[in-house]
Amino acid sequence: METRIIFLCLLFLTAACGAKVEEANTGADTLEDANPVQTAAQTTTPQHVVKDLYSDGKTKLIKTLNYRFEVENVNKTTDAIEQIVKKYPAYISDSKMELENPVLENKLCIRVENEFFQDMIKEIDQLAGFVDYRTITTEDVAKEFVDLESRIKTKRQVEERYAEILRKKAGTIAEVLATEEKIGELHEDIEATISRINYLKDQVSYSTINLEYYQKITQQIATEDIPSTGKDFKEALSTGWKGIVGFALAITYVWPMVILAVCGVIIYRFRKRRLIVGN
Repeated sequence: METRIIFLCLLFLTAACGAKVEEANTGADTLEDANPVQTAAQTTTPQHVVKDLYSDGKTKLIKTLNYRFEVENVNKTTDAIEQIVKKYPAYISDSKMELENPVLENKLCIRVENEFFQDMIKEIDQLAGFVDYRTITTEDVAKEFVDLESRIKTKRQVEERYAEILRKKAGTIAEVLATEEKIGELHEDIEATISRINYLKDQVSYSTINLEYYQKITQQIATEDIPSTGKDFKEALSTGWKGIVGFALAITYVWPMVILAVCGVIIYRFRKRRLIVGN
């Protein structure tokens, strides 16, 4: 009897331990299944969207930056700006370097895709020393887009009407020619309007950055205002030689007067001696 009771107790304890082990395994599996989800949720963070300070995202804006500043070295700054341009979907549409002593200045016109406008400006800001001006302007052309598209739609409808008249109700040769002329004029107007729309799309897609940066070159002032000693010596020799030549030419022009003066002096001295001897 005691043996049976002990056996039953052992069976009960074994069953209880097995149930706890299964619960622990189930809990571990649940935690393991939940961990990837939690990890993914923790690692997945919303991407930071850079807000366009110069647009609300609904309008069609033409953006332009006019920027003038002083730099230490124009050539090095130009190289740095070219490297910045290569980093973005951008290009240099115009470049002009000129020297107006003592200022060396370079003017660049850069076109950059609209969404990278602010990023490029921030990098250019790091190159500026003394800023003369930094002006950003925007022009909303959304209304012009609507007007142009409406105009195209209206003119195409009129063009279709003229074409239908030409097909079904053609009269005399003069009427046919007049209708064809109207169709040609409408077609030209439509093409011009389409060209204007394409131009505005380009202006909206690409912003314009007009840069003027300059360097004050002090050595140019020294070169002009403080001549070198060698140059002075050459100029002195040249001036002295010109003086000798001029003096010789002057004597050549007045040689008769010189001869007469010498003769007069000789005669005067000769007579003076004769008078002294006679006395």
